[in-house]
Amino acid sequence: MDLIVISREFPPYVAGGISYHLKNLYSKLADFGHNITILAGRPRAIDTTDSIESAESLDIHWVDYYSLSGYHLQFPTALYNTLRGFDIHDYDVALTHTEIPYDLGIPTLHKVHDAKHIERTFSRTQMGVLTKIADSALARTRRWTTQRVFDCADRLIFNSELTESVWKDEYQISSPTHIVYNGVDQEIFYPRDVPDDEYVLFVGNSPRKGLPKVRAFAREASYPVYVVGDVAESENLRAIGRVDQSELAEYYSSAIATIHPANFEAFGNVILESLACGTPVVVSDRCGAAEIVDDSCGRVTDDYHTGVTDVLGLSPDSCIAKAEEFSWEKVARKTELIATEHC
Repeated sequence: MDLIVISREFPPYVAGGISYHLKNLYSKLADFGHNITILAGRPRAIDTTDSIESAESLDIHWVDYYSLSGYHLQFPTALYNTLRGFDIHDYDVALTHTEIPYDLGIPTLHKVHDAKHIERTFSRTQMGVLTKIADSALARTRRWTTQRVFDCADRLIFNSELTESVWKDEYQISSPTHIVYNGVDQEIFYPRDVPDDEYVLFVGNSPRKGLPKVRAFAREASYPVYVVGDVAESENLRAIGRVDQSELAEYYSSAIATIHPANFEAFGNVILESLACGTPVVVSDRCGAAEIVDDSCGRVTDDYHTGVTDVLGLSPDSCIAKAEEFSWEKVARKTELIATEHC
């Protein structure tokens, strides 16, 4: 198939995890023999670029726009002008990973990676008055844009049942929907040859991901809690700061368990990353990745003390086996099947 992929970001212009997702997914689809053309946003106001390189098999065209703030308006406008240089009917399917509020003229799959309307309820508590006013004004345009996306897409892919449910609670969705969970890069996340250490790991730095719950857990925990993220240290909690993915794999490999008491997480890649390194997880049911956790590799609970105790005897091999169910090859095959059968 000839596929055209549209995203507001792509390596090396990385603003979030979506860039890594797309690089892995479409590199695999290119390996399967599909021709991939990517129209990727390049925000001028982005602070940094990432060292990750795009695959040579991908034909990337950059769409310049100013800022990720208000991208749902800026990027579709810039994209519209870029599309004038493409005969869209040369492509079999369009796969969009950001809000495009108009009909592209060919079968379109739209993948939903997050739930901004839920996430904003947490981020707004940290906003100043003027920022809140601006955010409220933008929220009205986001709602219109998002509904248009759902109306124009032929099929929708969500990264968890949780993500699907919170969108269906707020928007009218008539297009057929599918669940395709995220994948994990097992060339990065695998058991490292590091000494086992008796600590519990948490990856994150925000209330939405459960940091206050982690602090409360640490005060009474039998084990020290290591936090990968820029946070202040507190009782029995050690702040590691930011690390690269290779270092993160070492922390996963050495920990006795990874906890993720998220208040909301559309998926939660940390769950698959930890399992791929052989370390069990204890996670809340407000994390989409909790849907893949069973008793062989972790616990889904709000009682993190009992949860950590319960997972201590779990086999690393069982954790790795669960992660292998979500290799990028398997994620790409599921995406390929949806594109082939339904568009």
